[in-house]
Amino acid sequence: AELCRAEYPTWARYVLWSMAEIALIGADIQEVIGSAIAIQILSRGVLPLWAGVIITASDCFLFLFLENYGVRKLEAMFAVLIATMGLSFAWMFGETKPSGKELMIGILLPRLSSKTIRQAVGVVGCVIMPHNVFLHSALVQSRKIDPKRKSRVQEALNYYLIESSVALFISFMINLFVTTVLAKGFYGTEKANNIGLVNAGQYLEEKFGGGLLPILYIWGIGLLAAGQSSTITGTYAESC
Repeated sequence: AELCRAEYPTWARYVLWSMAEIALIGADIQEVIGSAIAIQILSRGVLPLWAGVIITASDCFLFLFLENYGVRKLEAMFAVLIATMGLSFAWMFGETKPSGKELMIGILLPRLSSKTIRQAVGVVGCVIMPHNVFLHSALVQSRKIDPKRKSRVQEALNYYLIESSVALFISFMINLFVTTVLAKGFYGTEKANNIGLVNAGQYLEEKFGGGLLPILYIWGIGLLAAGQSSTITGTYAESC
C-alpha cells in the first residue's frame, strides 16, 4: 500500500484505496455477523442478532484503543483470542474422535471431487486474507531496527520467518480442526444441505453429546473468538 502511494499517480491511488476499502468491508461483514451469532448462542437467545452486531462493533473499537498503550498489548490480545479459538476447536476435535488414519491420508494425499471445488476455494479465501497479509507487514514496521547493521537486519528477518511460519501453522491446525469436526459430523447426511453457523453447534451436540462442556457452547466460544479476532484485524488493517 505504501509503495502504491509512493509510485502511482493520484487517480490510481484513490481507485486502489476504494477497492481495498470495499473488500475489507465485505470481509468484515461476515465476521461481525459470526460474532453476533456466537453472542446469541452463548446468551441462549436472550441477545438478538442485532444486539450482537452492536456489541461486536463497539468492543472492536474498544480493543483497538489498546494500541495507544503499545502495539505489543494489541498483539497480546490477538494471541489470547487465537489461543481461545484454537483450544475450543481442538476440544471439539477431541470430542468427535475422528479417524487418525483417514485424517493423515487426507493431509498427505489431498483429493477433491468436482462437487467440492466451491468449498475448497472458500477455505482458501478464509485462510489467505489480503488484509491480514497487509496488517502483518505493517506490524513488522513497528520493530525498531537499525537498517545500517546487516547483522541486526538478518536477525530480524530470521525472527519474522519464524513468526510467520508459526502463525501459518496455527492457522492450518485451527482450519484442520474445524474442517475435520464438520466433516465427521455432517458428511453424507441430509443435514449437510442446510448447515450453517447458527445450527452447526446444535447439530454437533445432538450427534456427539455434551461431555463436560456442551459442544454447542464450545462452538460458540470458538466462533466468538474467531469473529472478534478477524473483525479487529480487519478494522485495524483499514486504519493502518
